[in-house]
Amino acid sequence: MAELSSRQIISTHDLEKRMGVNKLPLFIHEAEEEFLEMTRRIVGFIGEHPDVRAVFVSGPTSSGKTTFTERLAAGLRDRGRCACRISLDNYYSIEQPIFDQDGRPDYESIYTIDTKLAGENILDLLENKHVILPYFNFHTRRRETGLAESSACIGSNGIVLVEGLHGLASDISGILPREKWIGVFLMPYGDIISDKKIFRSEDFRLLRRVVRDKRHRGAHALATIDYWPMISGSESVYFEEYLSKADFYVNTILAYEMLVIAPLASSDIREAIKQYEDGTIPPSVFMHRTVPPKPFADLSIALTRAEQLLYDLGRIPEVDPRIVPGHSILQEFIGEL
Repeated sequence: MAELSSRQIISTHDLEKRMGVNKLPLFIHEAEEEFLEMTRRIVGFIGEHPDVRAVFVSGPTSSGKTTFTERLAAGLRDRGRCACRISLDNYYSIEQPIFDQDGRPDYESIYTIDTKLAGENILDLLENKHVILPYFNFHTRRRETGLAESSACIGSNGIVLVEGLHGLASDISGILPREKWIGVFLMPYGDIISDKKIFRSEDFRLLRRVVRDKRHRGAHALATIDYWPMISGSESVYFEEYLSKADFYVNTILAYEMLVIAPLASSDIREAIKQYEDGTIPPSVFMHRTVPPKPFADLSIALTRAEQLLYDLGRIPEVDPRIVPGHSILQEFIGEL
């Protein structure tokens, strides 16, 4: 059973001390190397256990599951093991969502995943079959069929890497004997403090999500903040179960990341607030299926949270996002997909 460990406590004073032409590149390198070392350790474990045919990666939203799993796949391929990544996001099946009391649709619970199709695809891959994997288009919010020419096959000794919030659900990992798979649980775990605690682990994920949703999922900052109570509430139902099934826990906070996320999130939040003040704010993309229709779940609460985030983000030193290495987990949120 994995346990949360290595909680990072980062002070704004420490961040300011690491700024500078010489100090900052070293700070970034050390943080990135620490994360890569955790990945290497798991690759090494799999190398010592050739009977492992699957890795199930779980963790709450914006934990870096996609990038981590890609790094894991690359490490396994370097050791001569064919690896295929399966994202459970591509198995969304949300024709009839359930709504909370404020009208937020639930896109987080396991019922939104076509676990039957995912399980069939995983087993077919492990039986050395060619599989056409589905693709979920987050802009149209529809699942699409993959192209035949891009079908996946891992050979007789390949390994399947399955990532998603529900990667360690019994409906997913339970399709294989326990000795045939390992579980990894990812989550940023730490705090940023100034004269008081200003950001918690959940705030790291919210701010990552604000930045990613604006760039990759067509959602402005107030839409993400307004939808966040659904995300947070849904994930808490599964947290302990999935962590208890994992063999490894990986803390995905990078010590320097708020230097990069802060200016991007601040800009995104300011832009959305200005649109609200101008009367041009688009309705939340997460609420378009709510019955009866409403543009936001509770815009007043979202605005209050946004203003507080802006105030706290203003206490963080800022650096140019272009300093982030191309292989960094942060590219999942700030970079091109």
